[in-house]
Amino acid sequence: MEIHQILPNIGRGDAIGNETLLIRDILHEWGHTSDIYAQNIQPGIDAFPYTNYKNKSAKDNILIYHYSIGSDITEFIEKLPDKIVILYHNQTPEKYFWGINDQVASLLHKGRQDMKKLSNIAKYGIGDSEFNCLELKESGFAKIEVLPLIFDFEKKKIINEEILKQYPDSWINILFVGRIAPNKRQDELIKIFYYYKHINPNSRLFLIGNFHGFEEYYKNLKEIIEQLSLPDVIMPGSVSDNDLNAYYSIADVFLCMSEHEGFCVPLVESMYFNVPIIANNSTAIPYTLGDAGILVNNKNYREIAELIDVITNDNSLKMKLIKKQKNRLETLTYEKTKEKFRQIINNLTDEAQ
Repeated sequence: MEIHQILPNIGRGDAIGNETLLIRDILHEWGHTSDIYAQNIQPGIDAFPYTNYKNKSAKDNILIYHYSIGSDITEFIEKLPDKIVILYHNQTPEKYFWGINDQVASLLHKGRQDMKKLSNIAKYGIGDSEFNCLELKESGFAKIEVLPLIFDFEKKKIINEEILKQYPDSWINILFVGRIAPNKRQDELIKIFYYYKHINPNSRLFLIGNFHGFEEYYKNLKEIIEQLSLPDVIMPGSVSDNDLNAYYSIADVFLCMSEHEGFCVPLVESMYFNVPIIANNSTAIPYTLGDAGILVNNKNYREIAELIDVITNDNSLKMKLIKKQKNRLETLTYEKTKEKFRQIINNLTDEAQ
């Protein structure tokens, strides 16, 4: 059986792109013919323009549609005879982007409107978190499965030693990884850091993430940093996997105040690197964390700064948090999520016979 994937954008370095490539490799391993089709393809990625799929389309095919934003692909797949599976990564509410990136806001608006349409044509709705499955249910999907994002932690073992050499001291390093965008609330992280800097002057805040398309928000962050006189806020933009691994390696705390996440991959990466997590109790974040990390219900910047100080100075508490994170990570291993994916594919192929 042929099992293909289709999505608006494909590239390395983002969670959806990485998973799409990994799923294709897994399907090849299992003996399926499998290709990737996309509207926008990053140079160097082995994928095809989505319109080319007309030549592959067949009623016996399974087509997995990675869904996270509105796209012309929705209208395209409506006309196909394939068995459609929606792999839902959630959609950031459009309200965060009007006036910052109106094009993205418009596509997100379309994406929400198209959910009911997709529920009528899809064989399955798969959410990569329980939170995403709740939205699938609300949109009318009849068959729903949870499939956590599939990770290959082998890529986390190579670290850029040059970055480690840049920060050889005993300063406390606070880390957040995620696209520089309004819903991620890097502005709040900077304000929390302002209070923490008064507790511990020997500290840094690393904000890792691409700001393409959100230059206005990035400019606002730079203005806040200047107003608060915080030279130790470091924003290197998008970085390679090896560089990112190095930043996790030097981090003492992972701090996340994001107000909307469909899964939040950096939480799992922090678990892998034994970095204690403090995160906003919002959307998919509590589902991904489970009982690991510390969830914040009230964004009191001063209190969160004091919490960072407690975690970094109380080794017993830190070890308890790391132990819980390790236990949670055991439920998200490559082997377990791959096996869950196999069960879903087996169900689909059984129904197709």
